[in-house]
Amino acid sequence: MRKYFLSLAVCGLLFSTACYQTTTTNNNNNQSNKQNGQNTEVVNNNNNENQETKKEEKEDNIDKNSFQNANGKFSINFPGDPEGPVKSELKNKAGIIVNYQFTYQKSDNAFYFATYSDYPVGAITDSNVEEALKSQAETFMKNMGGKIEKSDSERLNGNKGLTFSGVVRDSLNVNMRSYFVGKRYYQFGTMAYNSEISDKEAKKFMNSFKLIK
Repeated sequence: MRKYFLSLAVCGLLFSTACYQTTTTNNNNNQSNKQNGQNTEVVNNNNNENQETKKEEKEDNIDKNSFQNANGKFSINFPGDPEGPVKSELKNKAGIIVNYQFTYQKSDNAFYFATYSDYPVGAITDSNVEEALKSQAETFMKNMGGKIEKSDSERLNGNKGLTFSGVVRDSLNVNMRSYFVGKRYYQFGTMAYNSEISDKEAKKFMNSFKLIK
């Protein structure tokens, strides 16, 4: 029963008013072509500075995350190879949204996941992004039969986000983080029974999320 419920929870990560799966595609090959999306500014003052800059640039180009997705323009450090993407169409107040989800199953009782989706142009603005993040989180936890116990505002390269956590149905621990980057919505985190994924492990996973070009 736990495995079945957890699987349903993972399949409904965007907590929409209506959700149906349309396509399932395994695409672990997206881990290839690893490269960091950060640019290093090179200042040519003298040879020593040039050498130091090149050293830093080389280090920056080493992506320490285990997974990259070029289409989603993100990387994150899954504990192992995730399955996906699973493509879903979802409907909420903003309209029809196509979502792509990647999932790593640690055990029958524990999952890591990352999703991204694009909202319609103009649906997310500077004036409503915080409200949208909060509303999404609250709706998800409500649909799961629980509520947010702790939440904190986040920033990633100037983009607003939200970290939230709670416990739902039979000790299912939920740790999640989300960001809006323009009209693109990212959501990632962990779900696990009996603390099989510790809060420390969940935080480490969420903190590994990077935007790439």
